[in-house]
Amino acid sequence: MISNFKFLPAQAGQISNSKNGFTIIELIIIIGLITILPAIVISNFSAIKLQFALSRASYKFAQDLRVAQNLALSSKPYIDANGQEQLIAGYGVYFDANLNSAMGNKKYIIYADKNDLGNADSQYTAEDYVVSQIDFSLTEPGIIIKETANPFGNTASVNFSPPNPITTIYSAGQSQTKIDIVFAIESDLEKTKTVSINTSGLVEVK
Repeated sequence: MISNFKFLPAQAGQISNSKNGFTIIELIIIIGLITILPAIVISNFSAIKLQFALSRASYKFAQDLRVAQNLALSSKPYIDANGQEQLIAGYGVYFDANLNSAMGNKKYIIYADKNDLGNADSQYTAEDYVVSQIDFSLTEPGIIIKETANPFGNTASVNFSPPNPITTIYSAGQSQTKIDIVFAIESDLEKTKTVSINTSGLVEVK
């Protein structure tokens, strides 16, 4: 015998314990977040990109100081474009951050300090050999060498002479015990990173 079985309709006002899918309000919130987050990221992309470029440029400069330091430590000979070995007294890094200078504030060089019959001067001069030139306008557009944090101007040679190597720092012709080189975003000069080096040869990025 089969008894009568009836499904009773849910009473008005009852809430089912099971929940299927999203409500319209939840969908609107999710769509809003999906729309807003990319917009925020895209709007800040240029600033974030320049901040990374600033870090790369300053760390590259610090790395090149260590490259010159290691070249001097190993007493590596300098071979010119003709394959001839030239007499040198060390290696160094030179820059001129003055805007109207021949080099400009977006370049620096690694140089070999020419030893002319023992008359090496432990700083960059026009007679020295350029090992390589780094140009931020090509490698890190929008980044400049803003200044040196000392009162003697914005030109500097950091020279390393073997065998120790001995570190010599000249800024605008004045001997220094330490120098701070300030890198900046060209469009926002308040955003900076500083590379410091002293005559003990210690290099730091701050």
